[in-house]
Amino acid sequence: MTLFLLRRALLSIPTLFGVLVVVFMLLYVAPGDPVQAMVGERADAATIERLRAELRLDDPLPTQFAHYAGGILTGDLGRSYITNRPILTDIAERFPRTLQLAGAAMLLATVLGVSIGALAAVRPHSWFDRVALATTYLGISFPVYWIGLLLILFFAVTLRWLPASGYGRPEFLVLPALALGSRSIAYLARVTRSAMLEVLGADFVRTARAKGLTERAVVVRHALRNALMPVVTVIGLDFGAYLTGSILTETIFSWPGIGRYVVMAISRRDLPAVQGSVLFLSVVFVMVNLLTDLTYGRIDPRARKATEV
Repeated sequence: MTLFLLRRALLSIPTLFGVLVVVFMLLYVAPGDPVQAMVGERADAATIERLRAELRLDDPLPTQFAHYAGGILTGDLGRSYITNRPILTDIAERFPRTLQLAGAAMLLATVLGVSIGALAAVRPHSWFDRVALATTYLGISFPVYWIGLLLILFFAVTLRWLPASGYGRPEFLVLPALALGSRSIAYLARVTRSAMLEVLGADFVRTARAKGLTERAVVVRHALRNALMPVVTVIGLDFGAYLTGSILTETIFSWPGIGRYVVMAISRRDLPAVQGSVLFLSVVFVMVNLLTDLTYGRIDPRARKATEV
């Protein structure tokens, strides 16, 4: 298992280096002058020149990249142009809130999606199966921002059961978690149903039934466990996407996470904050993929052996 993880970690190094290069080049492909955005239009030429020298913007490009990469390796993501705070400090304050939202959405999606998919597979072509399939089609088709606005309109404006936005009490988490996890609920239900239908027709399931095991034991202990591989794939990818791509959900519900932080940095042309956030989220996504691979190896050792060949 250690060798398996080591190989996966080594394969992620070129990916992270590519992300580092792309993030560094954001400063040069973005329109406008970042120093001008910092000081405004009324700043004199001497101030602009001094700031450009402090930020090393007049150095040759390889020298700037070496300085930037060296800071990244020491844990320095730079300082915000707007607040002059260390970007790592801002991320440390906001990322736990994004993690809280992503964890709640993924837990909700896993419980509902796997349960609906398993029940639909156990009773194929029943009324429950048909309703579940129709609902999952709708869930996959609707965009997250549209679902979020519908949830606000129905539960916050019409029924007044839940707050429309904010952070703090547990009820603030319900609507954004449901909106963020809606597509995963639908997709997990379909993936679980397909995997369960395939497994339920396997020989070992018929053998388990022939031994006199209860239907619940056959479904939970034998069929569901062997159908988890594609489910784990979806959970891993979606959880990584939640941690790195919950910008729309956090913006709609005013959730003070890292996604909203990126939106605010983009609107204020705070390029170091955008660079640091994108790089940090890329590392998080790679780490989530490594954990997913580790889960593969725990569930089915054949997956680990296949990567070692």
